[in-house]
Amino acid sequence: MPDLPDGAEGFIQDESEGPMGGGKPFKRILGKIYIMEGDEYITDDDPKGDTKIDINGNLLGGRRFKAQTFVLPNRHPERKYMLAIDAARTSGFRDSLYYFRRNPLALKLNATQWEKEYLIEQGKLGSHLKTRSVTLVTARSAYKLHGAKMLLDGRWVVDDYYEDKVLEEITAKGLRPGDLVGELQDPNAMNEVAALAGGASNAAQSSKNERSGGGFGMYRAGGPTTIFGGSGWGPYSDGPLNAVRKSYLTREGVNEENWMYVAAERTIEATCDWAKLRRENLKLAGGIYGDLLGAEQDAGRVEKRAASEALQDDSSRKRRALESDLPLGIYEPQTGIVFYRSDTQPTRARWEALPDSQEKRRVLGGTKAGGGGWGLAWVDTVMEVPPEREDPWASDRERYKDLLNVPSS
Repeated sequence: MPDLPDGAEGFIQDESEGPMGGGKPFKRILGKIYIMEGDEYITDDDPKGDTKIDINGNLLGGRRFKAQTFVLPNRHPERKYMLAIDAARTSGFRDSLYYFRRNPLALKLNATQWEKEYLIEQGKLGSHLKTRSVTLVTARSAYKLHGAKMLLDGRWVVDDYYEDKVLEEITAKGLRPGDLVGELQDPNAMNEVAALAGGASNAAQSSKNERSGGGFGMYRAGGPTTIFGGSGWGPYSDGPLNAVRKSYLTREGVNEENWMYVAAERTIEATCDWAKLRRENLKLAGGIYGDLLGAEQDAGRVEKRAASEALQDDSSRKRRALESDLPLGIYEPQTGIVFYRSDTQPTRARWEALPDSQEKRRVLGGTKAGGGGWGLAWVDTVMEVPPEREDPWASDRERYKDLLNVPSS
């Protein structure tokens, strides 16, 4: 078996299967050997495609990427790179994991700590990703893979690198060269939705499930975290990076006409769920007298068997009276405190010392001064209810009360 060439990474194959690495790193992909050079796999060039992008990843002819590109001076002074997550989303994939799975010819580059800090300083990367794993791809390799999909107002064939290949693909789909690419759909997400939904009939049925609380909904796992854009715009006004979000919503039966209605419905449902949860958690005195009330209820049942109807009514009235005196609250077991609604609590408190009485009274305590001085204080707690505000329209309503009570003919 021949030896590996110096500097090569991989395994030996017969010369008839393809070229060797030639002293450079290489990898077998789909049965073919690809050499790694310039942070990308060396793939076939196309003369027409080379008129649309140069060797460093700069677009030509006024074309623009949807995603931002940048230069890493430690790798190359002019070569353009982009974040893998941006390359994925602008190509119709939900994240970089599926992007690299479906595109083995995209060479995955891991950003170093210095590169992440540099991109943060340049405003190309969020500071929250400083300690996270960040992957990159070269702009040229990403464009060669997906062409017009990655461009603003991209058009089929006209803006693709491999024109002949794309022309054959879109012709089978009934598209024409020069048509706008439009919104993209994640092929992996479509397969997963079909598998999980068990072959849901159509988008209308999905929308029906959404309104009834079933199905995946607008906030299903793996989908957009919110239907609104980062600036507060709607889901169909979020600029060039809204392709994946819109494809999710479209599959769920949400469109430009009904998305506000569906969002309002979901808000109402969430409000009802939270209100129901709060009502269920509220108990008499926080539930600390639960056993007592239960015992009284059992005693009332025994009395119903042995006592007269009068005694039954009396027991019921006593229990209702006891329940009416106990406020509704939530017991917090860590502190042993019962919490009540804030609108039932006082807003201010004050201490008032009453003058001493003229009559001498016996006081339980120690000496009047010194280390043995102690005593018990009697503290009364009094709640003052603010006076009710007068209704300025009460007299006018009283004056026209007869007119308001006239039955309609």
